[in-house]
Amino acid sequence: MDYSKEHIKSLAKGLGVVIAVNELAPARVSSLVEQTGLPKPTLIRILNTLVAEGFVENRPRGEGGGYAPTPKVRLLASAFAEGTLLAQAAQPVLNNLCEETKWPADLLVRDGLSMVIEASNRLVAPIRLKRFEQKRFPLINSSSGLALLAYLPKKECREVLTSVLAHGVPNGQSPVREEQVAGWIEETKKAGYASWEYDAPIQGTRVYSLPVVDRGRPIAVLTLVTLRDVLSQTKFETDLLPFFSEAAAEIAKRVSR
Repeated sequence: MDYSKEHIKSLAKGLGVVIAVNELAPARVSSLVEQTGLPKPTLIRILNTLVAEGFVENRPRGEGGGYAPTPKVRLLASAFAEGTLLAQAAQPVLNNLCEETKWPADLLVRDGLSMVIEASNRLVAPIRLKRFEQKRFPLINSSSGLALLAYLPKKECREVLTSVLAHGVPNGQSPVREEQVAGWIEETKKAGYASWEYDAPIQGTRVYSLPVVDRGRPIAVLTLVTLRDVLSQTKFETDLLPFFSEAAAEIAKRVSR
């Protein structure tokens, strides 16, 4: 009898449950059944295995109950970062960053006239927010784009900005003037970081961004995804910005080794 297909199916089911627990934590069995489509007995067996192996914890009723991922899930998250050397260098830093800030963070790189997510700690961040539907963000009208533009050499920044404005902004976004973007860039330089607010995926989503600078050039942008009504800008600057800046510097250090 060929067991290979059965083994693959079992692994796929287990990984699906890990993903569901991450998204729904603290997750009830009923919610996990609905999310995964697995029969309840099968789901319970998988959960018991994940608990036994230390990837998931079954919280006591006094703590609200439900299943939640443990820090051991980082081992899985790190495995997904093998796409590029930059992602490999950044992933451990991102995972450590969420211990200090609790909020999810992403690392983005420039791809043409867009910024693209290269690595993330969303699988292990204690605070779980609904993800953006897209993984690409415009160079203007985004926190990551402004952070990159602000730290490019002036001539290169002007050239990129001219190209972006010539192509126009994506559908659904308000048109902007060069003077307006220049003002945002100056504000970013003055503050030392960029910020941008979004009405989706959650109204009041506020993203902070810092460039990862190597040899005087921004090679990537580190972003922290927060909620405006939960974390004020003043609180971000006093409590989280030091950790955020340290993480950006550490990524640059690892890349330049």
